Amino acid sequence: MKQLQTLTKDQLYKRIKEKSEKLYTITHEALENNFFNESSLDEESLAEFLEMLDDETAEKIKEASLHINNEDSAPEIVLIENKNNTSLEIFTEEGEGYKIILIEEDIHLSGNLFVEDYIILIITGSIFAENIIVNGSLYCSGMVSSKVLFGASGNDNETYIGGSIMTSLIAENGHYTVAEGNIYSRYLISFHNEIIGKTGKFIENITLEKPSEIGLLNSSILDQDGYFDEDAFLNFINDNTPDTLFNKPANLF
Repeated sequence: MKQLQTLTKDQLYKRIKEKSEKLYTITHEALENNFFNESSLDEESLAEFLEMLDDETAEKIKEASLHINNEDSAPEIVLIENKNNTSLEIFTEEGEGYKIILIEEDIHLSGNLFVEDYIILIITGSIFAENIIVNGSLYCSGMVSSKVLFGASGNDNETYIGGSIMTSLIAENGHYTVAEGNIYSRYLISFHNEIIGKTGKFIENITLEKPSEIGLLNSSILDQDGYFDEDAFLNFINDNTPDTLFNKPANLF
C-alpha cells in the first residue's frame, strides 16, 4: 500500500464526483453528518446562554469557544495506491483517530480485505477478494465478489456498494449493508441490522434473520451462552467453507 498524497475535504469530494455521482452523494452525506458538520451556536444564542451563567463560568466558556477548531478534529484524508494482490489490511496507528482512505482503482486480492474500526475506505472501482471484513465503513462504486462479506460495528458503520454483491456468504453483526444492485449469495446471516439489495436479494440456500434461528449455526462460532461469537466466526471462515457454518450438511439445503 503506497500513500500518494494527503487530500483536503474538497479535493476528496472532487475526485469521488469525477468517478461516480452516486458515490459522491452517498459519501458526502455520510461524511458531513459524521465528521464535517459544524454545529455551533450563533453569536446571539451564545450570548443569551452566557447571560444565564455566573460571570466566572461565562468567561471560561466564552474563552474556550474562541479556541475551537473543527479542522483539528477532522479525520486525515489520504489517497493511496494498492500494490498488493494477496491481502490488504487497513489500520490506524494508536491514537490516530479516524482516517479516510481513498483508492481510485479496482481491488484484486487472492486473500482478504480487512477494514479496521476507525477507517472509512472509499473505492472508486470494484472489489474482488477472498473474504472482506468491514469493522469500519466501506464505500465502493462498483461491484463486490468474494467468498465472505462480513460487517461488524455495533450499528455505527456501514457498507455501501454501488453495483451488485456476489458472495458465498453475506453476514452482519450490527452493520448496515446495502447494494444499489442485486445481492447474490448462497447464505445470509443477519441478526442485528439490515442487508439490502435495492434491485433484488437472491439467497440460494439459507437465510438466518431471526435471533431464534441462531441454533442452526455451528456451535464452534457460538459463545458459552449460545450467542454469536465474532472472533470465533472470523477464525472459522479462514479455515472452512461457508457450508460448514451450519449444523445441517450442505446437501440437505
